[in-house]
Amino acid sequence: MLLTTRAGDVLHQFPYTERLLSRSPDGWASVAPDWRPAPAPQPGGALVPPVQAAVNYSFTPIELDHPDPFGVTVVLMEEDGYRVRLSEAFDR
Repeated sequence: MLLTTRAGDVLHQFPYTERLLSRSPDGWASVAPDWRPAPAPQPGGALVPPVQAAVNYSFTPIELDHPDPFGVTVVLMEEDGYRVRLSEAFDR
């Protein structure tokens, strides 16, 4: 999880491994998270490039009156060569 403001970022990590619960004859697996101890929050923690790009675009002033600013961020990221795939959870 990332808390970001114009003043900076604080990265909160919640590491886990997947624990296999069962596997179907078709090869599908049911898994559950096996939570590991969380490290302390990391101010200015290193972000993977796509996440860093999304953060940067979030604070880039754009002269645009658009009803979907998140969609604009996606377009800008795709123009920079990132491949963005959104789930149906973002459909309106």
